[in-house]
Amino acid sequence: MTLVKESNGLRYYQFEEFAKLGVKHGFFTRLGGVSPVPFHSLNMATTVGDSNENVLENLNRMFQVFNLDLSTRYDGWQVHSSTTICVKSSRDVRTRTIRGDALLTDNPDVTLVMRFGDCVPVILMDPIFRVAGIYHAGWKGTVKKIGKNVVENMVKVYGCNPQNIIAGIGPSIGPDHFVVQQDVSDQFIKAFPKDLDKIQIRAGDEVRYNLWEANELTLSDAGVKTIKRMDICTVCHKDEWFSHRGDHGKTGRFGVLISMAGME
Repeated sequence: MTLVKESNGLRYYQFEEFAKLGVKHGFFTRLGGVSPVPFHSLNMATTVGDSNENVLENLNRMFQVFNLDLSTRYDGWQVHSSTTICVKSSRDVRTRTIRGDALLTDNPDVTLVMRFGDCVPVILMDPIFRVAGIYHAGWKGTVKKIGKNVVENMVKVYGCNPQNIIAGIGPSIGPDHFVVQQDVSDQFIKAFPKDLDKIQIRAGDEVRYNLWEANELTLSDAGVKTIKRMDICTVCHKDEWFSHRGDHGKTGRFGVLISMAGME
């Protein structure tokens, strides 16, 4: 079940399954920040053209919702890879971020953060071994099956059992809007040869793909049993979410965070 909450003018979405475990997490909409048009208003990325001051204030507002200190954050340099980074401590903001599109930690004093604007955000939690994760799956990460890499790292590094892992797939571009050309379609065909009927949609000359379904299939194939989805399209709901495709490239990025701080 999806929960919609508001705090200090910020609106964010949660998964009930994570909330019941005491996991602090949120898929934050674009509402309630300080950034100007076209990044209005809770933009979390400086790479789109917004100022450092605005983004820092927006980050602070997001963290304050859960009474988290911004100094606990770890955020990576997202590059549409399948690379997973296992995080032991918060990031020193004076150093360069490491390139990667998945973050894992067993440290409750670390808050994992990523930014999105149509790509698929996925959060994970192993309540047995107390491991939290988040990853960024654009179409490139989806065909590279980044979810499989994340689960394998949870098993190898932390000793997790995939059957205990809970995954939540958040808002992204939906299947009604993710139209691709033949070169991209060929990569989906190669990556999901047995599941094309589940993820591919043909409408006349258009070929579209369901990224939610593709990422769920990857997680399921990796052994994850509990997978929840919001099925919220960022293009359809630009009033709440930043959408790179829907806003023709000139837009912000919404934030997603997960923390085990305070879990019993």
